[in-house]
Amino acid sequence: MKRFLPLVMLLFVFVAACSNNGASNENDSNASTNSANSEETSSANESDVKSDLLDFQLNLIQTVNKSDSPIYEFEAAKVAEEKPSDEELATMKSDAESAAKTVAEDVRAMEIPAELETYKSDIEAALEELAKSYETRAANLSDDPEATYEESDAQFASFEEKMATVYEDAGLTAPSFSADLVD
Repeated sequence: MKRFLPLVMLLFVFVAACSNNGASNENDSNASTNSANSEETSSANESDVKSDLLDFQLNLIQTVNKSDSPIYEFEAAKVAEEKPSDEELATMKSDAESAAKTVAEDVRAMEIPAELETYKSDIEAALEELAKSYETRAANLSDDPEATYEESDAQFASFEEKMATVYEDAGLTAPSFSADLVD
């Protein structure tokens, strides 16, 4: 808002200076002022949406990252030079499954701010893909070090694509959630 104050002040000075040019110019000045105020309000709303979307992104990343570490610890343990015992690996796998299910539940429980109402259905659809990705990962965890998780990865990619659409519609560059969510 502080960025727009000098612009508004300048606009008011301009309008005041032009108001001496007669009745027809007065109507034009009023139209310009109304247009400028409308554009300022629209610009402020766009900034708010962008800010709220970025805040939501940070909240989503924190929500996922607070619970997903056991998944990546299990995956790392499978390929480590000094592999844990079979019993330790089984415990890690169980912890990873629980963590993935917790992430899915937490993602589904996230509330979308009222300021993002315009994008609510798109965000909900994206979050559902993210939750499914973690559920699929939990259901398919493998002890095989070479295991791939194609279905889970495809669901995650779908989540990213859906969120990218939301960001682009809001005038932002689409983020790479995989960089922030995958430890």
